[in-house]
Amino acid sequence: MDEPSQVQHEIVDAARGYFVQFGYSRVSTDEIVRSIGRSKKTLYKHFETKEALLQAVLSRINGEIEDQLVHLFAENAKCGDGYIECLRDVLGKVAVHIASTSGVLFADLRTKSPDLYENSHGERQQALLGLLRRMVQKGIDAEYLRNDLDVDQVLTVFLASVESLANPVDVAANASQPTQLFKTLVTLTIDGLRRR
Repeated sequence: MDEPSQVQHEIVDAARGYFVQFGYSRVSTDEIVRSIGRSKKTLYKHFETKEALLQAVLSRINGEIEDQLVHLFAENAKCGDGYIECLRDVLGKVAVHIASTSGVLFADLRTKSPDLYENSHGERQQALLGLLRRMVQKGIDAEYLRNDLDVDQVLTVFLASVESLANPVDVAANASQPTQLFKTLVTLTIDGLRRR
């Protein structure tokens, strides 16, 4: 596969900004190309459809969080007795990642393009579960975390809870302290996983 060109990067960056802020259905390809001084012909030369552009945006978003988590996992190997704080940092970053995309983009996809939502959401969910499962397993192996829980179930509940808290209505209702909600959820998750 060819390396993405600078033009592709520009288009994906612009689309990402629009999709995350306004949702997929509310953004036209005209708006995207106009914002970067390109033509629709240029966009369609690189992305056959708006859906293909969405896939590129989601791949970029998911790739970035995966890179961040892989980096944090590498740092985690150095954590030693600070494993719990490393896990807290990782779960916090995952919460921020989900909140930054779920609030508008995934809410819009869920209502306006259910098939796209199912595919995109499922891919992201599986990628995050796979990465988080490895980190939690390290904590279990090192006897920092309990070994009597269904790790996938705990992580699925965590991810679903973050998504629920990322709902624009809930974020607006807690505008004075949105990150506090995520910190509380991370703490509750870690307390539930922790070996006593």
